[in-house]
Amino acid sequence: MTGWEYVHGEGDDPLGAPTYVKKAYGVTLDPPVSQAEMGQVISRIGIAIREYVEAMIAANETLRAATPSGANMKAITTKLMRDTLNRHTEETGQTFIVMKGGQETTDEPTPEPVFEHKTLAEKYGAYKGEMQVNDLNRAFLVRACEDHVLELEQQATTRGQIRVTIRDLLAKATDELPFMTKSIGAALIPTLISDGWVLFNVDDETRILPYGKGVPNYDASKCAVDHPMWSRTLGEPWVV
Repeated sequence: MTGWEYVHGEGDDPLGAPTYVKKAYGVTLDPPVSQAEMGQVISRIGIAIREYVEAMIAANETLRAATPSGANMKAITTKLMRDTLNRHTEETGQTFIVMKGGQETTDEPTPEPVFEHKTLAEKYGAYKGEMQVNDLNRAFLVRACEDHVLELEQQATTRGQIRVTIRDLLAKATDELPFMTKSIGAALIPTLISDGWVLFNVDDETRILPYGKGVPNYDASKCAVDHPMWSRTLGEPWVV
């Protein structure tokens, strides 16, 4: 598993396989923890995470049900939510992810990538298998990938210089979302493509970025719209 390292510990056969966890999900453990103890901890955490996700989904459904219909009222709701979450983050340091339902629509035009993107998407089988928009885990996955892009953006002068590969995103998401390890590999590219990310090649290396001006294979002359990620900064509340 990505980000795990083992060492020999008390009771281990020096000639056998190590059974103590030195590093898990990229976090170094000092002192190392026995594999058995780590398994118990991961089991408890996994149960707590599933309960947390279920509670978040239920709360989100309550919010959606209370949101008035009509574009203007929905815009006011989103603005009020963002202001409330911003104040909460400033006061407590906690951040939240809020999802809107998959049945909602937008008047914004749909960006149209150029031919190479479509060819690459077909190569990776990206037009099926995406996570549903009302699945909270989709929000976690997209958020982790967006954060990776925003981290690299700080080191680049143009969007075209940001080097984000599928392998990088897979490693990032796997480390940050251990409860999704089994599903990330198959769902990653289809989910990002359905979210509006664009595939392109640089020096025979396939890269991917959210749509927007300056992103290779995205023709801004046809639809000069940026993906919402480009207006976000790391650490701020995320309203999808």
